[in-house]
Amino acid sequence: MTLPENLRVSPLLRGAAPDTLRQLAAQAASRTLPRTAALWRSGDPVVCAFILLRGEVRLTRPQAGGRSLTRPVSGAGEVLGLRDVLGAADTFAEDAVVSAPHTDLLALPGAALRELVRRDPALAGAALTLLAEQTRSAEARLDLLSAPVPVRLIGYLLERGPHALPTNSALAAQLGTVPELVSRHLGDLYPQGMIGLRRREIVTLDEAGLRRRLPG
Repeated sequence: MTLPENLRVSPLLRGAAPDTLRQLAAQAASRTLPRTAALWRSGDPVVCAFILLRGEVRLTRPQAGGRSLTRPVSGAGEVLGLRDVLGAADTFAEDAVVSAPHTDLLALPGAALRELVRRDPALAGAALTLLAEQTRSAEARLDLLSAPVPVRLIGYLLERGPHALPTNSALAAQLGTVPELVSRHLGDLYPQGMIGLRRREIVTLDEAGLRRRLPG
């Protein structure tokens, strides 16, 4: 793909005016980063937003008591740092670290993106829609994290479906708990036939059975 076509991968820019894409393409920078490379760290100045083209980035926010919450972002076209850039935040409040062997991104200069949002109504509308979706997703995540650990785990499994599991430590960070509880509750579900496991991969789910275990 050419750079303007890469920009249209994101729902943020899919309906943007051609001149908007040309201006962003002139200033955007392609990046391919290895695992553990940081897009930014908590406290870094907000300079760019990023469009994810391929791979995965984990967003980690410190919590009280020395724990942290992690959210993986892996969908092509996802925009990272949009809220911070458009809100003109001074610094990032979380870490953004690459978690796949090779991750391709486009870096969008924050000042240029803010100016183009002011000029292009289609871009402004897309930005508002995307920020609203991210807010709803964050609220749903907070609701999930207030639930007991077994409910959090079931919610995660139903959302993701059959897939290769992260390590218990990484999954615990996503669920706001400790690895021992993740291991215990996965171990409870397997012998009851709620999940089918092959090594670290969920191969089948009894979705109806799992949903019956959810409150309400």
